[in-house]
Amino acid sequence: MFLNTLLIGAIFHHLYDVISGREKFNQPIPTTPNRGYMPRKPYPNVKSMKFSKDLRYFALQMGLDLQEYIITTEDGYVLALHRLVIPNDPERDAKKPVLLQHGLLASSGAWISGGFNSLAYYFVESGYDVWLGNNRCGFEPRHTEYSGNLMHNEKYWDWDIRELAHYDLPCIIENVLSHKPNHEKLVYVGHSQGCTQSFLMLRNGNLTKYHEKIEYFFALAPAIFPGKLFHERKFIKFLHHLGPKMYKLIIGTYSFIRALGLSRKVLGDTKLFGQISYMMFKYLFGWNGNKWDQTKKIWHFNFVFNCSYVSAKLMNWWLSHYVEQGFSNQLLPRKSYETSAHYEPNADSSCEVNDSKSYFPFKMSWFLQSEVTVPMLIFTCDLDYLVDGKRLTTHMSHFEPGYTQGDNFDYIELDDYSHLDAIWSEDVIGRIGMVISDKLAQQVGTEVVLDSEKTVQQQLSVIEPIEVPKFQPRVPIEVK
Repeated sequence: MFLNTLLIGAIFHHLYDVISGREKFNQPIPTTPNRGYMPRKPYPNVKSMKFSKDLRYFALQMGLDLQEYIITTEDGYVLALHRLVIPNDPERDAKKPVLLQHGLLASSGAWISGGFNSLAYYFVESGYDVWLGNNRCGFEPRHTEYSGNLMHNEKYWDWDIRELAHYDLPCIIENVLSHKPNHEKLVYVGHSQGCTQSFLMLRNGNLTKYHEKIEYFFALAPAIFPGKLFHERKFIKFLHHLGPKMYKLIIGTYSFIRALGLSRKVLGDTKLFGQISYMMFKYLFGWNGNKWDQTKKIWHFNFVFNCSYVSAKLMNWWLSHYVEQGFSNQLLPRKSYETSAHYEPNADSSCEVNDSKSYFPFKMSWFLQSEVTVPMLIFTCDLDYLVDGKRLTTHMSHFEPGYTQGDNFDYIELDDYSHLDAIWSEDVIGRIGMVISDKLAQQVGTEVVLDSEKTVQQQLSVIEPIEVPKFQPRVPIEVK
């Protein structure tokens, strides 16, 4: 019922855009070369391509292939790890590994669907060994202990952002490097939630051995602080203000709006799925296709890999007011976003919020529980109102003593990008991909190790460690 209400609203909103003429402002705008890169035809023959949910199909269309590795987290969740490869490449083992990690509700396919204009293809073309991670559940929930219908297994869905950081990401990193005997580290590129789970992993001192395995971290539209969209979208405010009982009544305790995944399963191979998805994304988040591919068929390819299963508990962390550590509880007062107060380091107290319970308090250091400081480059999007990139870069510049801008930390503001443009934009290779390549050529291999144990201990007293329940082996449970 909740999804149908949103869908009806999206359809009427789209019809109004078409009738009023506003829809013409949502169409692709021809791009100009960036850093000498001019967007190419996404595939050799887009018109003859079929609508498909098969990710390997898109790799083959580019003359590449897709390998799949089935891996298992410490707490028993079965993940699909993908590798985009040149067939019969004799130099594959010698190439530096690059791991791309998707955002909320997305999957590994989000990095590939743009074809020759995708970041995944660009990194393969540039001589890297490209790996694509998937978090738990994805499009096919699997577990080593639970059997039966996992969609109705409450214990299977009992996880949130902490487990993605504590179990999934370390498992993915470990498995990538297990296939790279000549490499001790990899390059990590995350988008949105793919950054959230990595920031959370990096601030966990118990996972230092995984910090050491990341050579460089590139964060695309990282979701650390909420943006002003949380004040403006009624469906977000509705979910945010639900109490625990009402949230459970409407959303449940299993998959978050399971009908999303079911609609993909039924309609994913049809043109209708992409059309409906576009209407929904535009209605819910105000995004448009100005930066997306001129061929709207590519839009469908993008959307079909952006509708995975996630737990209601995870969305609880993102949206609900009663989760003290939750993402939306870091939202500043509305007036803060009318000026620069939302990212100023010394803003008036009326423009701040009590974030002492948050995993990412604005004025406290996050990462010094680990002795390794991973170099990072952050890409923020000025038209991204879902997350607040400026507040994050301000934090990194002023409140992280282990990071020095211009040395092991830097950021780039993309003035005409919104949240999904960071992976779907037609010119993303020129705006992001080539910047990453240049940075790796210049600085990869640099690490900053803290100078004294005293500094570490001082910082440990500033921010409490995140408690992730240790996994306890359970007796297999049959769910009918």
